[in-house]
Amino acid sequence: MPLTRVFDEFVSDIRDRAAALNGQAVTVNLVGGASLTGTLAYASRSAGWPTGSTEWPKSLTVTVSTKVHTVRLDHVSSIGQG
Repeated sequence: MPLTRVFDEFVSDIRDRAAALNGQAVTVNLVGGASLTGTLAYASRSAGWPTGSTEWPKSLTVTVSTKVHTVRLDHVSSIGQG
């Protein structure tokens, strides 16, 4: 399997996990070992064209206390509840 396909599937898995945990308390583990614990924000939006299609952001946000951190999906190694 080509490496780019494996990478795309991994990012897709992270996207699906982020969408499922939108609005919940999470720990986001980053590539390189750092982590963020806070409230996750990640949601799709209507793309408009083609009609009925969905657009997914390439980054998510984690609010830790009052500071909002924006993280690209390809910089996330895992997302867990709590």
